[in-house]
Amino acid sequence: MAAGYDQSAGAGVLSDIKTLEAHGVYGYAVVTGLTFQNERVIRRVDWLALRDVFEQIDLCYDSAGFDWVKIGITESMAMAGAIIDHIHRQNPMSRVVLDPVIKASGGKEFWGRLDQDEWEAVAARCYLVTPNWEEMGWLYPGQDVGVACADLSSRLGCHIYLKGGHNPGNPGRDYLWSDGEAEVLDALEGEYAPKHGSGCVLSSALAANLALGYPLPVAAGRAKRYIERFLSSNKTLLGWH
Repeated sequence: MAAGYDQSAGAGVLSDIKTLEAHGVYGYAVVTGLTFQNERVIRRVDWLALRDVFEQIDLCYDSAGFDWVKIGITESMAMAGAIIDHIHRQNPMSRVVLDPVIKASGGKEFWGRLDQDEWEAVAARCYLVTPNWEEMGWLYPGQDVGVACADLSSRLGCHIYLKGGHNPGNPGRDYLWSDGEAEVLDALEGEYAPKHGSGCVLSSALAANLALGYPLPVAAGRAKRYIERFLSSNKTLLGWH
């Protein structure tokens, strides 16, 4: 796991590790930035230099091979791409699940200017990317989100798990895109409360299930059920794993 450090443990590497542990998967954590935040607000982020991120990665690979790596917040697309390249230098067979955190729910922006060519170059180096509805809209302004996902997954060969929490037509309906085709994942009936870090949790649950050997469609279904239990665990902004 490579992501930010969130004091509330609702998002970032602390949340990622809790999710992995709940699945019976052991994870190592690489910090990309120190966030000064709680579950309601992010005041600022101190980003680590790439050399420090790389040193953390190297120490992890000194101990294990890591078939699956999940990446969360980074300062820029360029930083995400550099981390992916360094991971593949350590193990070309490591498969990356990238959660492109462009903006926090509280409004804090991370990536700044969005360049489609640069984004697609990063996505092409990943096995799976997990944008939400708003993020795909920001990356492909003026385009139909479904059409953009179909095109991206068919041209680049990466899979896309489109998180549906911001789906304007059907909130909670997710889509798994592969080779231009989509599988629909609908939410079960239940009482769900918004949670800080829910995007991090879902992406980590996907990575955990893939690490356990489940095929992607099965891993997606299991991750969907996991995030539902997380969202229904209580009515606060911080969920139980």
